[in-house]
Amino acid sequence: MWYLIATQADNFKKTGCYNLYCSGFVQTHKGKYLGARIDKTSIYGGPTVEIAISITQDPQTQNWWLSYQGENIGYFPIKLFSNMSSADQVGWGGRTSTPPNTPSPQLGSGYLPDNNFVHACYFRSLSFQDVSRQDHEPSYDEIFTLNDKPDCVDVKYYEDVGAEIGHAIQFGGPGGLCGN
Repeated sequence: MWYLIATQADNFKKTGCYNLYCSGFVQTHKGKYLGARIDKTSIYGGPTVEIAISITQDPQTQNWWLSYQGENIGYFPIKLFSNMSSADQVGWGGRTSTPPNTPSPQLGSGYLPDNNFVHACYFRSLSFQDVSRQDHEPSYDEIFTLNDKPDCVDVKYYEDVGAEIGHAIQFGGPGGLCGN
């Protein structure tokens, strides 16, 4: 399994890049970097492995810092984003990619979301900060899901599952012949 960061302006129709292929990201950590391999992964119905990822805007520089497991690994300089002194949308999710007319690999564990957090991939304890730097959990009216391959994968938002999970998104699926 790999962790990655993607930037795009049009859902990857003409723009978009991944990890260090995105110009402008400033790497600051010598041992942790975008695109690095994650050695431990969860097993369906078995041990769950979690990683902590956050993106936070520095109030002084306005740069967007990426943190992995509580350590800053680098930042996106504010100059990369036009008219964005703060974020007005936040996204969580997963993605697979294959050449045209080839089967898609599974997404996550290969299982569809079922509100059982030892089955499909998830992001938990979702929150974002407003312009006054107050944390908020997303409510249903602030959420929209995007699934361009519903025959192969799915995504579900759970507003508040409880103290351990909080607000969460669960996603994944078997992949297969999903179209281009």
